[in-house]
Order: sequence, then structure tokens, then C-alpha cells
Amino acid sequence: MKILLIGFMGVGKTTVGQKLAHALGQRFIDLDQAIAAHVGQPIPSFFTQVGEPTFREIEANLLERALEQEDVVISTGGGVIETPSCVTLLNRADVYTIWLDSEFSTVADHLLATDEIRPLALQHSLASFFTLWQERQTKYARTANLMVTTDFKTPAEICDEIVRHTAGATVLDTTRSQIDAIDRQILQAMAARLALVDKVANIKAKHHLAVVQPGRMAAMQERLLARFASTLPAQLVSDYLKLMTETAIQREEAQI
Repeated sequence: MKILLIGFMGVGKTTVGQKLAHALGQRFIDLDQAIAAHVGQPIPSFFTQVGEPTFREIEANLLERALEQEDVVISTGGGVIETPSCVTLLNRADVYTIWLDSEFSTVADHLLATDEIRPLALQHSLASFFTLWQERQTKYARTANLMVTTDFKTPAEICDEIVRHTAGATVLDTTRSQIDAIDRQILQAMAARLALVDKVANIKAKHHLAVVQPGRMAAMQERLLARFASTLPAQLVSDYLKLMTETAIQREEAQI
């Protein structure tokens, strides 16, 4: 099987690709690393020296060479879908192209957290960088056989999701990937909420305040029911507040 990972810079294609190749028992090729080895210098300096057209031509040639191998996982650069000859390779019948998709905020956080130099990132303001991300989203979507949402997932979780898909693909996989990411986001937000509950408990204990404050709780429920009246069933909002409130009270009482 020939698997190609595409997606914007910073979504984790190299890390996921390495884990995926290991899980499937296949060879891994990082196309950017292959280009750097081919030209004998880091990509940022080479990109600046020769310009994007020459870089894209070399990228296309090395991608075609990499696809001569069987049972390989290839992670590509974020701009691979900008070159028509590369898109033709991505659309080959013997190639399974997977788009690793993240929200722009996630991408920006990842890029800011690393010292790795991205040539195109240096050429853009935040606004124009966002525009580039938007433009490429459409191109990734047109090219990929599968889209995997990576937000709030670890590389290992993303890898497991892809392995499950290759073992038994369904038409629901892309949508389920998005739902899975949202579930993780919700649980992460709930964990953050409980951390704040612990801070509130400490403040209440220090100032001898009541754990249960019915007036505030009722007002909060009223505001949230009004805010989400058009998008969520009232019962769902009430059930959520009941669960979180009861959990918060138990945690606060345990600290007093």
C-alpha cells in the first residue's frame, strides 16, 4: 500500500507518518527530508536561494521517485498540492492520499511552539498566512481520499484512527473523525473547568464562603438556556449543568 499524507504545515504529518509506517510495517519517507538530502542543504536556505518554482519541480521529481516503492508511507510538504504534476501523482489509483486537517488556531499554535523555520511562513503576515491556509484547504479536500481531523488528538490516536480506517473503511469515517475531535475538545474543556473549580474551592475555604450558591447557579442556567435555545435542546443544557454542578460541589466539599 502506498499512503501519502498531505496537509498544511504544522499539522504533524512527519510524526504521524513515522508512527503509521511502524504500525503498518512499511517504510517511511519524509519528502522534505528527502529534498534536503538531495540538494545538500536545509530547505529554508535552498528555498530562498532558488525560489519556489525550482523547489516545486524538485519536489515533484522526488515524489515520483518515492512512489516507485511499494508499501511506503510518505509525508509531504504543505505546498505539494500547489504543483499540478504532484496532484496527478496524489490522484494515482495505486496511491491512498490522507489529508491531516487542523483548525488554523491549532496550526498557528504548533508553528509558534517550534523553532523550525518555514519559508512560506516567513513571507506572510498572520492575515495572509490565514488566507493561504484557507486556499489550500479546498485543494486538500479535492485531492484526498480521506480527511482525518487532528485537533485535540495525539499522534498515536491519529495513527490508530488511520489504521482502523485502512482495515475497514466506511463512508462515515471523515465525519466521525470530526466528531471524535469535538468530543476530545469537550472533555478537555471539562477538565479545564474542573481545574478552575478547584481554585474556586480554595478561595471559598479561605474566605469561609458557602459551597452551594443557589442564586448564582439559577442565574447561570437561565443565561445558558437563553444563549443556546436555538441550537441545543433545553434538557441537554440542563443535564450538562446538573452533571457539572454536582461534580463541582463534590470536589469543593472534599477540599473543605
